[in-house]
Amino acid sequence: MGYELIWEPRGVLKRFYGPVTDTDIAGSVARVHGDRRFDTLRYVINDFRDGTGHRVPLDAVEEIAAIDDVASISNPHIRVALVAATPDFIELAKQYAGATLKLYPTRIFSSLDEARNWLDA
Repeated sequence: MGYELIWEPRGVLKRFYGPVTDTDIAGSVARVHGDRRFDTLRYVINDFRDGTGHRVPLDAVEEIAAIDDVASISNPHIRVALVAATPDFIELAKQYAGATLKLYPTRIFSSLDEARNWLDA
C-alpha cells in the first residue's frame, strides 16, 4: 500500500508515498467513502509530497473523479486539497482538478500549510 489515512476532526489527510498507482488512489477513495465518518467530512487532503513517481493513467483519474461525483450526493460539503511538489504529481493534480465529472471544490498547493489555510478559510 502506498498511502496512509490520517483521520482528523473535520476531514482526512491521505498521505501517499513511494511509487503511487491508480490502485493506491482508488483504494484510498474507497476506504474514505466507505467509512462511517464520510458523511460528516468537510475536507480531504491528498498529499503527494512523499511520492516518488506515479503510474496513473488519465482514464483512471476520470474514473476516480466520477466516483467522487457520485459520493457528492451523500456528502456535497467536501473540499479537496491536492498537495504536490514535483512536476509529475502537479500534472496528476491538474488532471483531477480539471476532470469533467468532479463537483467538489478543488485546489492544488505546493505545501500542506497552504492547503490547510485554504481549508480553514
